[in-house]
Amino acid sequence: MKRKRYLFDTHALIFWHNKTSVSEEFIHFFDKQEQQGTLYVSSISFWETAFLVKKGRLALTDVHAWKNETLSNSNIHLIDPDASEMIDSTLLLDHHQDPFDRLLIAQSNRRDLILVTRDQYIQQYDVEHIWL
Repeated sequence: MKRKRYLFDTHALIFWHNKTSVSEEFIHFFDKQEQQGTLYVSSISFWETAFLVKKGRLALTDVHAWKNETLSNSNIHLIDPDASEMIDSTLLLDHHQDPFDRLLIAQSNRRDLILVTRDQYIQQYDVEHIWL
């Protein structure tokens, strides 16, 4: 049986890491997935996080330090988008214009990952997703 693997949307990563705005079920489930090595994060999530900090929508004093802490203190796999995923993201229907989310959808589909998100726009796409 193939093990399920999960790609965090940016907000899911932030909520799980900070243990805020999510249920205990969510935290426990993804803590277990992290221990099993089935969690993934895209490098674009750190880019999006930096934009959120710049816009004042997220309070972090040092995005580099937060990224390094997140990756070094966990068993999360960091993935970078490739050219095919970038192209695929532009070919999606126009339910959502957010380029970060569109790229996460393409990465999820190409790499057979379940996208962890509560974004209603993303859920309109043909992408496997979950939210607890």
